[in-house]
Amino acid sequence: MNGPAEQTFHWAAALASGLAAAGVRRLVASPGSRSTPLTLAALRHPEIGVRMVVDERSAAFFALGLAKASGEPVALAATSGSAIANWLPAVVEADMARVPLILLSSDRPPELQDCGANQTMEQAGLFSTHVRKFFQLPPAEAETGWLANFVARMVAASRGPLPGPVHINVPLREPLVPSASIGLEETAGAPIPLTLPAHLQPTDETLKRISGIIGKGRGAIVCGSEALSAAARRSILDLARRLDAPVFADVLSGLRFGTQEPEILAHPDQVARSAPMPDWILRFGGTPVSKAVSTWMEKAHTKPQIVVSETPRLADPAGTASHVVTADVALVCAGLDAPAGPPEWRADIVALDSEAMRAADAVCDGDRVFEGALMRRLVRAVPPSTAIFLGNSLAVRAADWLAGRSSTKLRVYGNRGVSGIDGNLSTAFGISAISENCVAVVGDLAFLHDLGALALGRDLPLAILLLDNGGGGIFDHLAQADLPEFETGWLTPQSLDHVAAARAFGLAAQDVDGLDEAMAAVNAALDRPGTTVIRATIVREKSLARFKTFFAAAAAPVTQGQTR
Repeated sequence: MNGPAEQTFHWAAALASGLAAAGVRRLVASPGSRSTPLTLAALRHPEIGVRMVVDERSAAFFALGLAKASGEPVALAATSGSAIANWLPAVVEADMARVPLILLSSDRPPELQDCGANQTMEQAGLFSTHVRKFFQLPPAEAETGWLANFVARMVAASRGPLPGPVHINVPLREPLVPSASIGLEETAGAPIPLTLPAHLQPTDETLKRISGIIGKGRGAIVCGSEALSAAARRSILDLARRLDAPVFADVLSGLRFGTQEPEILAHPDQVARSAPMPDWILRFGGTPVSKAVSTWMEKAHTKPQIVVSETPRLADPAGTASHVVTADVALVCAGLDAPAGPPEWRADIVALDSEAMRAADAVCDGDRVFEGALMRRLVRAVPPSTAIFLGNSLAVRAADWLAGRSSTKLRVYGNRGVSGIDGNLSTAFGISAISENCVAVVGDLAFLHDLGALALGRDLPLAILLLDNGGGGIFDHLAQADLPEFETGWLTPQSLDHVAAARAFGLAAQDVDGLDEAMAAVNAALDRPGTTVIRATIVREKSLARFKTFFAAAAAPVTQGQTR
């Protein structure tokens, strides 16, 4: 005979079955009492893989990494109270980066709300506008036939039309632990709708109108910091060839790796510092990491700028878009029909890029360690198809500035939704869980900020390349560097021994001296079953001088028709 605990378990099991039927294969949970039915149901479901992560903030970023790398929704479960509040930073990142997560928050039942019950707070609406949908479930009932259908609809909402997190609040009454032998049971109910992938087809009129714009004069294609699909990358490259247009591709777009095509600029940030204004810009994939590219687009505000996005959310912080198209990127590129621009235009831009490549080679020459040289060497040293996670704030910028272009095909990730340094290691661990090779490049403050994530490293293969430049090195490049309180208020150097900290978690860790040693250590780490921390100590002042030398090498602006 089923008692209250068994009824609650079957309620949770119906939720788990709905997740599985809707295609969710991974759930990340943190240990807790109130969430026992949810965790147990997932652990006993044959189609759901469960990863237990003690720290709820780390768990949420780990789930974010899993979802980024797989392209599929990942579920989260935790106990009530402040536990789920720790999800908020990752939920905000998932919202802004459009990553599908299913948030299953355990809660006290209604009779324990607003009466001083322990570990109880108002959880409804906790994540506000950062979730696509919120639903408050009732306490467990005997009738569960509708739950799987409901969960499938919530999973569908996480997939689109604007992908992102959804939140289901699950009140659970004690007793929470059923009999040890209880198993899952089949529950008859409404059919479970499966959401099939769809591509937004641009209309013929839209394609004709865009073609008319880009068929006039000198044009450029800008690809921002969102990872583009393989189909989109191929179509953008084909379009660039047909239009004879240069591509300003962000390091996170994926376009700069696995190619040596001159249309794909190796150093778009440097080129944008001196490039003349184009007659039109075609934009894909969000806002660039590069401030110089964004400024270049702002200066071209009087020119047509067509933004193409696969979701309704617009990436146009400067308000320079003249046309907005919501459609599949690959289909738009394939459907455009316009003549090539003047050949001297691309020749001028490619000449600027060639000068930037020579300047980058010069500033990164030798075996001296600094952020830019490490990134330039890394993208050429790791095996093909390696996943590289670029941490905020200086690591991703150093890669965008100086990594250049590589014939090695790589998968590049970052948390640029809200660009925080929180959860960077946890996200990288999530990516590594389903990637054959994975490298995380983070600064010393980002490493410290997510130190607890190292607990994931005992069985997950990840090479962590730690750029130890003695604090917040990104602020050397900002106006705060001129303040007398700079070191106290912004640089904030820490005294942590990163190598000793990693070893305290049972991980391999080492210091490296020189680029050759660093690359050898990274590749050796990729052959190990667990995680290795590789610390490269960087002298901040010398690093800043090398960056400034590179930026000062930007060529003088060229004018229309001037071949360099």
